[in-house]
Amino acid sequence: MKPEKRIAILGTAPTWKDTPWDDPTLEVWALNDAWLLNLPRVDRWFDLHPLDKMFFRPANGKKVKSFDVPAGYFLRPQGHLEWLRQQSIPVYVQDAKALGSRSARTFPKAEIEAKFGKHFASSPAWMIGLALLEGVTELHIYGIHLATEWEYVKQKPNMTFLLGLAAGLGVKVVLPKGCPLLAESHQYGFEADPDIPKVQAQRRMESLMHQRQMTAQAKRKWYQRRDPNVASRLAWLDAQILDAKLGVQYATAARPSAGL
Repeated sequence: MKPEKRIAILGTAPTWKDTPWDDPTLEVWALNDAWLLNLPRVDRWFDLHPLDKMFFRPANGKKVKSFDVPAGYFLRPQGHLEWLRQQSIPVYVQDAKALGSRSARTFPKAEIEAKFGKHFASSPAWMIGLALLEGVTELHIYGIHLATEWEYVKQKPNMTFLLGLAAGLGVKVVLPKGCPLLAESHQYGFEADPDIPKVQAQRRMESLMHQRQMTAQAKRKWYQRRDPNVASRLAWLDAQILDAKLGVQYATAARPSAGL
């Protein structure tokens, strides 16, 4: 029987708090600047970004705006590299020599690619690759939601692919309640789409806008008198369009939350 190897990969989204810290059989892996959260315990640390491409927040605590960070650089707190060097647990970076500490480990990128290919679009994805390489049997994900638009487009499809790969290899995948990584709105074809009220409201609005355009642009024969009711008809349509827009907003707000 294959021995159990249970690993939890942590990010900084709210569900990191759901990590079962008191389970000694669960190895905890964290990354980047999550040390600011004062995590109760961590067994391995990862920062897989180029060490010479880090932009550090000012020591005076001044807030850094997104446009202050040069393109291609990664925002980190002051003292980040020093913190990494002080750790006694393994710290995985691109090049252990560049970090220059006894705990530094060069991330085994080539070995992971040789077994699982090159499809890794985020640091947590690489961490899953290492967990699979080491024979993980139970994989927990906490604090990783990939819920912002940029993350969703760039990283979420790859993350869900890797979790599916893990499940296909027989790994038990554990996600906390409220994590949207593998959440779907409904079972296609067998359950009602929760977006139907929104679609209905949008189509009503589009129909009303079309009616207004046709009414405003209607042409009359030279012998026909101007319809005195056109102005009132347009006013009525404007009111209906406004009501439909509010209906779209209400249907959007009423959409069940994915727990982001």
